[in-house]
Amino acid sequence: MKTLLRYALLLLTIASPFATELLAQPLGGPPPCWPPPCIPIDGGLSALLAMGALYGGKKALELRRAGKRDL
Repeated sequence: MKTLLRYALLLLTIASPFATELLAQPLGGPPPCWPPPCIPIDGGLSALLAMGALYGGKKALELRRAGKRDL
């Protein structure tokens, strides 16, 4: 049993440097975007989130100022 374990560890030690070669992606590959009319979602979504944050900040500032006038 000990010799089987030793052979398994030896094989693992020898094969482990080549494991990255097995997990690597092949060269080339498909085009970055298919079908051709690729529309990035991030550009519009981040602008929409930024505008929402600005609008919410403006409304919060207006409410804070309105509360100070009542005092």
